[in-house]
Amino acid sequence: MSTRELAYSIVDRLTDEQLEGFILMFKDTLSDEDVPNAETRAVLDDVMNGRNMSRTFTSVKELMEDLNAED
Repeated sequence: MSTRELAYSIVDRLTDEQLEGFILMFKDTLSDEDVPNAETRAVLDDVMNGRNMSRTFTSVKELMEDLNAED
């Protein structure tokens, strides 16, 4: 069961009174700023689908050499 499925399962079992308390507790923690903008969503989609990723490195030394290399 995924974390999201578990959360839905828990919320589904709350009484109305418990659900009101849950909403009061968490409503201020979420804002429009928490919703990724279009650019961030596109990058997240690329990551989830393995697109436009940087090359991989086999050691920190190799990574540092690449970072310090002149383009």
